[in-house]
Amino acid sequence: MDIKLASLKDYSSLRIGGEGKLVEATTPAEFKEAIMHAKTEGLRVHILGEGTNSYFGEDLTDFLFIKLPKGGMEFREEGDDVYVKVGANVMWDDLVQVCVTRGLWGIENLSSIPGTVGAAPVQNIGAYGVELAEVFVSLDALDLITMEMVTLTREACQFGYRDSLFKYQKGRYVIVCITLKLSTLPTPVLTYKPLDALQATKPSLVQIREAVIAVRTKKLPNYHEHPNAGSFFKNPIVDLETSEMLKEKFPEMSFIQTLQGFKIPAAWLVEHIAQMKGVKQGNVGTWPHQPLVIVNYGNTTADELDAFAGEIRRKIGERTGIVLEQEVNRIG
Repeated sequence: MDIKLASLKDYSSLRIGGEGKLVEATTPAEFKEAIMHAKTEGLRVHILGEGTNSYFGEDLTDFLFIKLPKGGMEFREEGDDVYVKVGANVMWDDLVQVCVTRGLWGIENLSSIPGTVGAAPVQNIGAYGVELAEVFVSLDALDLITMEMVTLTREACQFGYRDSLFKYQKGRYVIVCITLKLSTLPTPVLTYKPLDALQATKPSLVQIREAVIAVRTKKLPNYHEHPNAGSFFKNPIVDLETSEMLKEKFPEMSFIQTLQGFKIPAAWLVEHIAQMKGVKQGNVGTWPHQPLVIVNYGNTTADELDAFAGEIRRKIGERTGIVLEQEVNRIG
């Protein structure tokens, strides 16, 4: 097992972070050895994916960062259903592309979401009316408390809107692989704009995927050119009474009714309530075409980013009473 010092900037799509101890495990045995070393030395373990939903502090001396060994994809057919077992370090969009090519329905709306498969359950990723939880069966993980491999079902993962068990028990589980249940039968979800425009055409899987990619490419900056982590805040959900009060105060505010309540587009709040669309302060700012995206325009630090995000939250909170919840994770 080789431990090296690495810049965590290189493992964050926001390009933010100091130096930390890193192990690139090439086998399951090396992975377990790294975990045991961290426990012996009293270090916090953080599994590195592509870093598309994370940024890092400057002082990372308490951490051991681990890259998982390579995984693959396994497909098992049961009638019209196909169970897909995927390694945690497979790129999420590579999985979507393979499934679309194989004619498997269920995750096409989640095309072009950056990051690894292992990160998907943590966030319960979702887009255009589809959430991972809807096709999720189970995952295998190493429990760092018991040092035993465990299988967690969809119910055990406690999925919610951009939420899961792993948000509340941070650092306990290392996700090794996940299993999804997809279908060979066409089950398009075309309720959200702009995919609703495809309803009359009976689109194929490929057409839906291409439409999603086109929209995301137009709205979101490429993090290789403009370091960012996608949507920085969650869309808040309020109850009926609060929605009616806000509608009276802000008639132009839009609401999307969900099972949990009334969802408000956070991008609208950043643009119209905080009035911070396209605003740049020092090395950090919101993207001019999508205010929910915060961009590192220079050598931004985690503290500078936090201060900028905090100002957005403060302005929205003061005018609406809404507390925006951060979707991107700060480590350290």
